[in-house]
Parts: sequence; C-alpha cells; structure tokens
Amino acid sequence: MSIQVGFIGAGGRARGHMRSLAKIKDVEIGAICDIKEETADSAVQEFGGKKYTSYQQMLEREELDAVYVVVPTFAHYDAEVLAAQKGIHLFLEKPVAPTMEKALEILEAIRQANIISCVGYQVRYTGHIQQAKSFLQGRTVGMAIAHRWGGLPSTPWWRVMAQSGGQLVEQTTHQVDLLRYLVGEVEEVHAYYALRTLNGVENLDVPDVYALTLKFENGAIGSLSSCCALRKGGGNSGINLILEDMRVQVGGRDGIQISPNDAAEPGTVPENRDIDAAFIKAIQTGDRSGILSDFEDGCRSLDITLAANKSAEMGQPEPTYFST
Repeated sequence: MSIQVGFIGAGGRARGHMRSLAKIKDVEIGAICDIKEETADSAVQEFGGKKYTSYQQMLEREELDAVYVVVPTFAHYDAEVLAAQKGIHLFLEKPVAPTMEKALEILEAIRQANIISCVGYQVRYTGHIQQAKSFLQGRTVGMAIAHRWGGLPSTPWWRVMAQSGGQLVEQTTHQVDLLRYLVGEVEEVHAYYALRTLNGVENLDVPDVYALTLKFENGAIGSLSSCCALRKGGGNSGINLILEDMRVQVGGRDGIQISPNDAAEPGTVPENRDIDAAFIKAIQTGDRSGILSDFEDGCRSLDITLAANKSAEMGQPEPTYFST
C-alpha cells in the first residue's frame, strides 16, 4: 500500500521534493495545495494528485499519511497543528515558524500526536558533513568560525524583515544548524546587524551584513558572519573548526580539509543521503533513526536566529530559549 503525501505550497522548493518522491517506490502524491491556483494546477499536471487552494479543505477531505509544508516564513498558520491532530506525519521546510511561540505550539502538537517529523536541513545528509560528524566524535572543538556570503534573492517577501525574519532566519539558518550539529547547543548569542550597501533597493528593510558571536553550552565559542550584499557573485560559505593542534575546514565537496596535513586522517567521505527517502522510510518502518533533523531540531536552530535578531535590536547578548 502506497504512502499518500500531500503538499501545502507548490513552488520551486516543493517541486524539488516532489521530484524526489516520484523516484521512491510505494509513494503517491495524493493532493497539492497552493494559494495560487495556477501554481497548484501546474504541479498537479506534472506530479498528479488533487488540486486545492485551501489547505483546510485538503486536510479535511483527503486521507493522507504525510504532508509537506513548504511555505514562506510568515505563512505558518495552523496547518501543522491541524495535520498533527489528524495523525499526519509532517515534513517542514526551514525555518519552521516565524516566532518561538508558534514553533513551540507546533512542537507540542507533534509530541501529543507522536507523529514523525522532519525538517529540511538537507546539508546534514551530505557525505562531507557526515564525514565531519564522524571525525569530531571524541574530539574537543575549541572554536568555530562560519560564514555565508551571498547575494539578494528576488523574492519580495524575503526582503521584508517582518515577513522573512531576515537572512539569518531564512537562509543562514543552514550554517547555524550545522554549528549545532557539529559543535553543540548554543546558550547565548551577541549579534550586530547593519544595512550598509543595499540602502537604495526599493521595498527592502532587512540588514545586508550580519556578525554574531556564539557561546556554546559545552564551553566552545564561535563566530558567524552573513551577508546578502554580493548581487554580482563572489559569495561562498564554510566552517572552520579549531581543535588541539589542528584546523578542520568543513564545506568542500571533497570532504573535510585538515591543517597541518599530517595532524590526523580525515576518514572517508560517505555517500550523500536522501532526506525525502529518510522521511518516507521512517513512516514505512517506524524507525526514525534515519531522520537527522526532526522538528525539535528545527526549533532549536530557529531559536538561535531569533535570539540573534533580538540581540541586534537590543544591543546586548541574548540567551537562547532552550538554554533557559
């Protein structure tokens, strides 16, 4: 019997998941919802299923095993709670909510229903991150330095702080999540933001440069910088970790780089894993061990980015919610 999957949101990111699911045996896309009827129509024509423009109607009428929620940051309303109450397993794209209050409401609904959840931090599933995770087992990280420097997305809501939460919440959350995954939980953040180079861009109020210092619960310290000012290219991202007598560079497709070269053996780079396949397998078998980023993980990564936003606004360090 096939797993029936529904989609709330049918834009580009959702289509990527649809294409992935189409390759998995015993999975059927049963319903697709988007507030733009033409977007829903296009997705249904390509992937099948019934078309909806109301997720409330879709959840009420369809017998679904799982739902993907792939919507803008500000558009997390009650879909997740409604799905959880019906026992429908949830896959959410990041960020999982616009506020901690909303995230915790969804988390409680997921716990009460005991459903499977997965959040789209797909970088965790790549071979070079799994190699880094394995290499760091039993080793002490003293300091972590991460960055994500890039351009300005054309999406109108992304440029509005009240709708996207800014680049850190909406995009650089991937680097935040990797710092958590590789180094540990963050207990305090101190952030500075500025709008320096994109002042003339119409309908934009998000900062274009971000700088954070991080205090980890295990005693490590870290820094993270981010920008969306490089509209003509030249951006990149990466993480450097300082250990005893070595620096570990994470981010290249060829695996981790260790300096000096003879400090340690990096180990082999495993195959990339498929996040959609991991989610479906967990539903089919009940074994959640293949899911590397569940909803609570999503909440904890959101927590750090929202604490950073508050720190930048208030001009002082801010504790994370989960550390208090």
